[in-house]
Amino acid sequence: MAKTNKGSSKDNRQKILETAMAIIGKKGVEKTSLAHISQASSLSKGTLYYYYASKNELIFDIADLHMKRITRDLFGMIDKNKPPSWESIFTAFFNTLLSSEARSRLHLYLIREAISGNESLKLRFQQTYAQWFGLVDKAYATMPGPQTGIPARSKFLVAVVDGFILQELLKTDPTSIKEIVNLILKTLDT
Repeated sequence: MAKTNKGSSKDNRQKILETAMAIIGKKGVEKTSLAHISQASSLSKGTLYYYYASKNELIFDIADLHMKRITRDLFGMIDKNKPPSWESIFTAFFNTLLSSEARSRLHLYLIREAISGNESLKLRFQQTYAQWFGLVDKAYATMPGPQTGIPARSKFLVAVVDGFILQELLKTDPTSIKEIVNLILKTLDT
């Protein structure tokens, strides 16, 4: 990789992404400019534009990194040595997405951007959600008992998580993840 006066290409790209995620997590997509990111990352505008010619390109890479991290963390929380239980799957989803206010804010900003007309970002969310749905479907297939409503269960879980992200950010009366998981388990009659 090419070297610049500030570090390697990989280092610069990572610095830009991390800085942009932090700023977007605080200010939102629309109030974040490439100039803000350049200044906060201590990289020249030319260096930033070398990696990202537009904010949209940067947003797409941020979304990709964000979704990969959530998925990695989610898979990492489920014990690979035994078939996952619904409780472990639900707990992993909630812990992964509600554990960081900055991550939750970024997640919602990216969803807002996707539903506001950014088609490439919308496609990325669709692909990642399909992966999450598949995780729940796969876990459900390993569990004993009747296997009904598999697709609906996975969509329900993701919708509930997204709803609790909103509540967490709005600082509504907090509910413990354990209480939420127990309620979902009762609702799904697992």
